[in-house]
Amino acid sequence: MLSVENLKVVYRGVILALDGVSLEVREGEAVALLGPNGAGKSSLVRALAGLLPKFEGRVLDGHICFLGQDTTHLDPVRLSQMGLTAVLEGRPLFRYLTPLENLVAAGHRLSPRELKEGMDEVFARFPRLFERRHEQAGYLSGGEQQMLLLGMALLTRPRLLVVDEPSLGLAPKLVEEVMQTLNALRHEKGLSLLLVEQNARAALAIVDRVYVLERGRVVFEGDAKAAMEDQDVMEFYLGKEEVGFRQARRYRRRKRWV
Repeated sequence: MLSVENLKVVYRGVILALDGVSLEVREGEAVALLGPNGAGKSSLVRALAGLLPKFEGRVLDGHICFLGQDTTHLDPVRLSQMGLTAVLEGRPLFRYLTPLENLVAAGHRLSPRELKEGMDEVFARFPRLFERRHEQAGYLSGGEQQMLLLGMALLTRPRLLVVDEPSLGLAPKLVEEVMQTLNALRHEKGLSLLLVEQNARAALAIVDRVYVLERGRVVFEGDAKAAMEDQDVMEFYLGKEEVGFRQARRYRRRKRWV
């Protein structure tokens, strides 16, 4: 369904964010893209969604293909029409509009009947949104805003859903709820899912395969089980407690300041 080949992305012509990234997402598959801050995860999401120009970025080399078509330089509207929907980090809602109005905006391409059916489905899936449907979206909790974004994404009728850092800033219970929702949507709707996350443990619970990104390059590729069994991944990306990255970092930090 999605193929990325040797993608290089630069900002302002000089800052290299992605350096030859290749990955694929197959039909009906859930794939996690893991990595620390600054690894290039959000840059990849922007490239997939056609949003790089809005951030003074561009594709320097490589190709993105979606449903067999080269989409490297397509605009976000065309990509959405093809069925690629990206839920960006930071929860970019219309904060001064209500959840009801946000959903109407997201489903603007639907007929009135399709929009009503879609909104009924969203409110049935997220009852809390129905209760707060007439309040300003900016006053919703982080978890409620994330649910609203997923509801808006559903109204675009996606075939591939790219979700960037859905657990960011959420309590552990809400993280689990969001991941369960993504997993349910994938199976019930037959979606393909690219999940971009720092919370590797939460992501690995619902995906089939994993890519790990570091400094703009893919440093690991494998299925979820292989990622859990790989010592480097466990230590440096999942924070394994016995010999993990957190302990090593604390040790180095003390040595640096002594």
